Amino acid sequence: MTTGIEGTGVSVDSSAALNDYIASQSKIEKASDQVSLWGDFDTFLTILTAQLKNQDPTEPVDASTFTQQLVQYAQVEQQIGTNEKLDEIHGVFNSNGITPLLGYVGQYVETNSPDKLIVQNGSGLMTYSLPQEALSVSISVVDESGESIATIDGTTSLGLNRISWDGMLNDGTKAKDGVYKYILTAKDNKDELIEVSDVRAIGQVSGVETDENGNISLKIGDYSLADIDIMSVFAAVGAEPSS
Repeated sequence: MTTGIEGTGVSVDSSAALNDYIASQSKIEKASDQVSLWGDFDTFLTILTAQLKNQDPTEPVDASTFTQQLVQYAQVEQQIGTNEKLDEIHGVFNSNGITPLLGYVGQYVETNSPDKLIVQNGSGLMTYSLPQEALSVSISVVDESGESIATIDGTTSLGLNRISWDGMLNDGTKAKDGVYKYILTAKDNKDELIEVSDVRAIGQVSGVETDENGNISLKIGDYSLADIDIMSVFAAVGAEPSS
């Protein structure tokens, strides 16, 4: 249907204009845009009314076309309502995402960590595996500048070795709780280096936190850990004391 615009001598297809308007509204994706849609509802009615008032009496708008336009606009409204509900559901999942992880609190967990030692309550726990019995295993704890602040003599058994560090530093003081870097060196009876594998840090989960982006992590003292990085869970940990 074509109608003239007074004073311009230009004719436009008002039905096409209405369809273009509906198409533009269908691009709305966010629930936050719902206010915009409700504000534009008056515009939709204005265009629709103009179409009905200015249609050619000899060629009125087909009833099915008119109904289709109403249905299309209703679908846009429903889409926005659905998006809003999905946002609400997403928020619920995020808020409840902490709940399944609460069972870790108070438990000891292992995570792959080739150079970090977590000190809690004055001591630290770690594990490593040796492909053969070693003559010596030395673990040098270093500060931020790379200087050694403690030297730990580890166990030398073939396979899994789990040790506990008492936190004593070279100067005779105790290490403060925190995350420390270290260098682990294992040697055989020929004074040659042995490749050490599966080095893990062990710590007791003290809490669960969520950052501003909704990412959830476990807190092991000052160390943050994602649940997917947990390799083992223990109610209690037995370890060989280091010297």
